Amino acid sequence: MRNGICAAWLFAISLAMTAGAAAGEAPDEAQLARFKEKIRQDMAKVPNYTCLETIERMHRERHSHTFKPVDTVRLEVSSVAGKELFAWPGARRFEDRDVSSLVSGGTMGTGMFAGFARNLFVTGKGNPQYGREEKLAGRSAVRYDFHLTEMENGFQIRVGAVSETVATSGSFWFDPVSLDLIRLDVRGEAIPYSLRLEEAAIRTFYARTHIGDSDALLPKRSELTMTHFSGEASRDAIEFSQCHEYRSESTISFDAPPAALPEAPKPQVREVDLPAGLLVPVELDTAIDSKTAVVGDTLHGRVVQEVRYKGALVVPQGAAVTGHIRRLARGSSSAPFAVGIEFSEIEWEGVRATFYAELADLDRKSAGSHRPVTYYDGHATKAMIESGIRGVGVFFIDAAAFRIPPGFHMVWRTLADSGNTADPLR
Repeated sequence: MRNGICAAWLFAISLAMTAGAAAGEAPDEAQLARFKEKIRQDMAKVPNYTCLETIERMHRERHSHTFKPVDTVRLEVSSVAGKELFAWPGARRFEDRDVSSLVSGGTMGTGMFAGFARNLFVTGKGNPQYGREEKLAGRSAVRYDFHLTEMENGFQIRVGAVSETVATSGSFWFDPVSLDLIRLDVRGEAIPYSLRLEEAAIRTFYARTHIGDSDALLPKRSELTMTHFSGEASRDAIEFSQCHEYRSESTISFDAPPAALPEAPKPQVREVDLPAGLLVPVELDTAIDSKTAVVGDTLHGRVVQEVRYKGALVVPQGAAVTGHIRRLARGSSSAPFAVGIEFSEIEWEGVRATFYAELADLDRKSAGSHRPVTYYDGHATKAMIESGIRGVGVFFIDAAAFRIPPGFHMVWRTLADSGNTADPLR
């Protein structure tokens, strides 16, 4: 009887091993090859597109099961030369700088727009192994699993001042008929202890998006979750929308052109640098409402008094100032709102300059009913201003919600070393 039981166990183990081997073998290698070729073609088109990336950042305290909202961030994202680039919505150009230079604090991730998919399907890394056929939201899908070493992957995780590149494993799913990528999951493996992370995982969903005269396979939404040893966790829920193609076009016609009035030449705009140390009084034309505003929103203002340097007029009254909200968050329900503003450009008739400055003072009365937090320095009551990031001014409003109306008055002091290459003002 005992031999019979052992034989039954061996038979069961043998069946399980056989079933596992069958599940691990791709039923159609040609199908995978066709998928790879199609996704490579899709990825080749991604550099032609830019999308609005809306990030809802959330945080979960230890011993809690609920994520609570921290803030919302909006950025433009594109992929250039195999690298994801970011810009503020409406910016004139994308710049090759780390996303942390745009958004301070909290959890931010990159790679969801194109980086991870390109690494897997364009460079051919990961050695995908067949998993099985599954249902995703009622849709038939084929799953493959992959593993990328630390050298192959380039999955960089930053927690505070600590940054590490880690290996990853994960899975991707594609439609067996259309061969469209449906979902891509990426998980950090063997995360270094210095990061104090138990888990780092990204899940991205894809869909066809009609842009212009064609369809593009682009990410629709993504979720980044980072769980710390302490039990705390951060989550970014990311939506990609308003995708559009950017390209230059020219039309050639061999027909005689119709008679037309000559176009008036466009006025030339001269780029200049502002000297450091200028005190520039700025009045907001844009309201900031904590119920609707998000990080990345564009701010408009104007210079309310002419600015002179060594007796010469440098910035005229009425010059237009443009910037963005850089921070809008509360550390807890009892903490004040931290409001961060960065002005980046100033323009007047025929002249444009980078506006790189620090917040020097606030007119508390012009902030409306919700006034910035103040402190007494022994001589006078002053607004509490934080300048942890050069070029960004942060002040605090102690309210559950607030609205700063147009007309909010600030004084900014220009800084040197902005990295400009424009003509200096003399």
